[in-house]
Amino acid sequence: MAFYEFTTIIRPDVPTTTVDAVATKVADLVKKHKGKVVKTEQWGLRTLAYSINKHRKGYYTLHGLQLNDAAAVNELEYAMKLSDDVIRFLTVKVEEISKEPSAILKAKARAEEAEAMGPQA
Repeated sequence: MAFYEFTTIIRPDVPTTTVDAVATKVADLVKKHKGKVVKTEQWGLRTLAYSINKHRKGYYTLHGLQLNDAAAVNELEYAMKLSDDVIRFLTVKVEEISKEPSAILKAKARAEEAEAMGPQA
């Protein structure tokens, strides 16, 4: 068994249901190859470092995957290449998948917490 982090960036002009559909497609392909989706994080609409296909923003999603073979990774990447909604994706092999939230979600939670507290006097 190998562990992978699979990140996708989806066009900003699509509805959020499309973002969920891409996540479901990833999960279906993983299950087809007898793998397991360990975690899924929706990072939301974020600004890109540089424009990609004239897009300045994109919906980010991170999947923690447990797969048996490299054929599953190849098929997953091929499916993302064919998708018109996905503007970038990245697959990284990791030693293990952390159960805790990623640094991006932790920062988002801290920002929401600070906002909820209101302005400090």
